[in-house]
Amino acid sequence: MSDRQENWRREVSAADDTGMFENEEAMAQAETLLPVEDFHAALPERHPAHGTVDELHAEVTADKPDAKTIQKHVGALRAVPQLEAIVANWWDSPATQRFIANIGQIGL
Repeated sequence: MSDRQENWRREVSAADDTGMFENEEAMAQAETLLPVEDFHAALPERHPAHGTVDELHAEVTADKPDAKTIQKHVGALRAVPQLEAIVANWWDSPATQRFIANIGQIGL
């Protein structure tokens, strides 16, 4: 994990009860932080799930991400034995769940 990712994770952990951070830019980045490198590293070189990882990354970082599309990709990746734990840890994190909830609340 890069230092930048670790800094975002620390800010997520330090969030107050409202879920707000002092640095809103860091909040936006942390909530969309996806361990793409970890996903790819866990897969054999030519595994077809690499494409799904890239599709998930594109959706999570899109201007208007779609929660249903994200959930579809997450479901597909959780079914891959090499990714199951990594995806579960990311998906079940409070920052990720807050991001998905916010998408639903604002109607994206």
